[in-house]
Amino acid sequence: EDFKVRGVAEPAALLEGSILQETTRDKARECIGDTAFDVVVTDPPYGIRESMSDTGVENDDSAALSDLIDVIGRDRKCGKPLLKPDGGKLVAFLPCP
Repeated sequence: EDFKVRGVAEPAALLEGSILQETTRDKARECIGDTAFDVVVTDPPYGIRESMSDTGVENDDSAALSDLIDVIGRDRKCGKPLLKPDGGKLVAFLPCP
């Protein structure tokens, strides 16, 4: 209902899950006709900045982004690109210290 109130088209689907999971990526592609996305907008998993390792050093935000870039590359090699090969964009919001 919020979409209607704001005059915005409803999304094809709302999915909950980690983009790092192949099943989540497959479901997302399925929702748009088994094709690649023009853009993926994401942020690192919540808790990265707040969590501490056993050594007391904060986890590296770049690790989550590296993992995402790795799965995008793997999917492309398997013939299931997440992003369109010609002009697909990845937008990642990272917290600033």
